[in-house]
Amino acid sequence: MKEMIICPNCGAEIDKDVTKCPYCEFINREGAEKKFRKDIEQIRENIEETKKEPPKALVKGFTGGAKVILITVLVLVLLGALFFLELLRETKDKPKLFPTKEEQEYAAAYTLVAGQQLTEGYEAGDIARMAEIFDKAYSVDRVSIWGAPYYEVGFASSNYMKLQDCLPNLDKDKRSAHEAEEITYYCFYFYYRAYGEEGAELFDPIRETEILPIITDRLGFTTEDMESFREKVFDGTNVNRSAVYKATKKDFKKYH
Repeated sequence: MKEMIICPNCGAEIDKDVTKCPYCEFINREGAEKKFRKDIEQIRENIEETKKEPPKALVKGFTGGAKVILITVLVLVLLGALFFLELLRETKDKPKLFPTKEEQEYAAAYTLVAGQQLTEGYEAGDIARMAEIFDKAYSVDRVSIWGAPYYEVGFASSNYMKLQDCLPNLDKDKRSAHEAEEITYYCFYFYYRAYGEEGAELFDPIRETEILPIITDRLGFTTEDMESFREKVFDGTNVNRSAVYKATKKDFKKYH
């Protein structure tokens, strides 16, 4: 039976050995390190196999055999450097993966306060305030507030404000792949109601009046297009955010 853990970024339950959360793409350091060690071991085994075949090495010549080993070592070093650079990039502004007991106690108290603030923001219908609370927790204070009241609404509020920030890119004559993907992801997120029932009261009207016109009038997708993606982005009745991201990667090119 697979051992499950909680993603510190989005709160989803994930396999302990996966390299990335399938819902939010957050790097699971323990799983990534395990895979990296496994890849290193495989390269080492390949080197040992090369050493065990002197006739082939002699046929190719000493220089050829040395080149193979040198290239393998360089690939190993490059893979290690890329892995740690990606790990650093992914985690530098995110909650800590393995907090100490004191940090966990602090996070619990922080989550309680953040939940109260999110509740107040929700009752006031203040999307900007909820986004501020959510982003401060994850990007500034690096605390996972998963489980707090209106957590999903806070996440959706953050995405909504980011969508507002990147919408001006639609007015450019030419936009980068990143800019196109970013807009598509946020629009897909709201179209498929990834904010769940918790955020329905606040975001369903926004979905109808703001998001759908962007998707159809400005991105060029039809409602038939969007419905054809539906089975790709749902796990049962829940939206799989990772699948939404994959759909984004594939289909943003329609208008890029």
